[in-house]
Amino acid sequence: MDMQFYKQFYKNSPTAYTCQQAIFDGNGTPIDYIILDYNESYEKMMGINGEKIKDKRYYDIFPNGWENQREWNNFVIDAVINKKSTQFDINRYTIQKWIRIINFPIDGDIFGCIYFDVTKEYMLDKEVEGFLKVNIDMLSVSSTDGYFVRVNQAFERILGYKVEELEGNRFTDLVHPEDLPRTIEAMKDLVNQKYVSSFVNRVLRKDGTYRYLEWHSQPNGNYIYSSARDITERRKLEQELFEKNQSLAKLTEELKEKNKLLKTLAITDDLTGLYNRHYLDMKIGDEINHADRVNQPLSMIIIDMDFFKEVNDTWGHPVGDDVLKQTAGILKGIVRKSDILVRLGGEEFIIILNNTTTEEAYLIAERIRKTIEQYKFPIAGFLTASLGVATKEKNEAFNSWYGRTDLALYKAKGKKRNCVVKSSS
Repeated sequence: MDMQFYKQFYKNSPTAYTCQQAIFDGNGTPIDYIILDYNESYEKMMGINGEKIKDKRYYDIFPNGWENQREWNNFVIDAVINKKSTQFDINRYTIQKWIRIINFPIDGDIFGCIYFDVTKEYMLDKEVEGFLKVNIDMLSVSSTDGYFVRVNQAFERILGYKVEELEGNRFTDLVHPEDLPRTIEAMKDLVNQKYVSSFVNRVLRKDGTYRYLEWHSQPNGNYIYSSARDITERRKLEQELFEKNQSLAKLTEELKEKNKLLKTLAITDDLTGLYNRHYLDMKIGDEINHADRVNQPLSMIIIDMDFFKEVNDTWGHPVGDDVLKQTAGILKGIVRKSDILVRLGGEEFIIILNNTTTEEAYLIAERIRKTIEQYKFPIAGFLTASLGVATKEKNEAFNSWYGRTDLALYKAKGKKRNCVVKSSS
C-alpha cells in the first residue's frame, strides 16, 4: 500500500488524530508545540477550523496558556523523550468537553495524538457521585477478591470510617469472626456470578462496636455491586420480640398446666385423690348411653364405712381423714381401670362398673368388704364397711338406679353392717 492510502485512512478516520512537534529549551524541557497535521474528526471534536491552527505554535493559538499545561508537558516528555505511549484526560473548558488523549512517539520530536470525547463518561461519573452522596443506603463497588473499590458516604455515617479509609482495603477484615465463614461462602457465590440477596452479617464500626448489615449484591464480571442497610435496631427489636414470645410461650405453657391442674382439681376429691361427685355427674350420662347402645350390663356399688362417726369422735378428724385415704387406696387396688371410682362425700364411696353383671358386681363388693375387714388401720384399728349393689335396668334413669343401690346399702346397714346387699328390681 502506498503513502496516499495511509493519508486517506488518516483523514477519513472517525477517530480524531493530530500529528505534533515538540519544541524544547536548552535544558530539554518542552516549551511549545506545533500542530503539523490533523483530520476532520479532530476539527469536529474541538469545534475549530484546522487551517487556523496548522503549522502554528500553541502559544500563538493559546496566548494565555492552556488547561493542564504542566501535565501536558510531562505527557509529551513520555512520548518524545521516553518513547512511551501514555494516556491523559483533560477538561477543555472552552468547548465544555472532557477529552481523553493517547499519545505515541513517531520520529524524534514528532509525536501523534488520538482523541476521544469522554464527556458522557465524566458526566455519568458525576451523576453517580451525586447519587452515591444522597443515597441513604450504603452503596459499594468491590472486587471479587474482597477489596472495596468505591463506597459512598453512608459508610462513614453508619460505620464511622472515612471513604478513603475503606477504598482499597479488604471488606472481610471488618466482618465479625463468627460471621466470617458465611460471608466467605456468600463471596464464593458472587465470584460464580450468583446474585446474593438479604444476606446479614455483623460489621465492625470504627468505635469497636458491631452493626448488623443486610446486603443485596449483584456480581458483574470482576466487580460486585452492593447495597447494604443497617438493621441493628430491627435485629434488637426482633430479639426483644423473640424473647417476649419465648416468655409468652412459657407463660402460655404454665397457664395450660394450671388450667389442666384446675380441671383436675375440679373433678378430684382433695382428701383422697379420687374422682368427686362433679366428675360422676359429667361422666355418668355417657356411661349409661353406651351401656344401653351396646346392650351391656352396668352396675353400681356404694360403700359406706361403718361407725365412722365414732372414729372421728374417738380419735379426731385427722385420724378419720387418714382412714378415708387408706380406704381409697384399698378401693383403687381392687377396681379396674375402666371402672369409675368416686368419693361421694363423708365416708361414702361409689363405683360404676361397666360390662359387669349383678353377680359379678356382688363378688367385687364382697372382695372389698373382706379386704377392709381384714385391714388394720393405724390408730383406728380394725373397721368394717357396708355395701349396696345394683345393676341398671334397660332405659333406667340414673336417679332411679342410684336410689335402688342406696336402698340396698341402707338395708345392709340396717341388718348387721359389714355386709353386701343386692338390690331387687
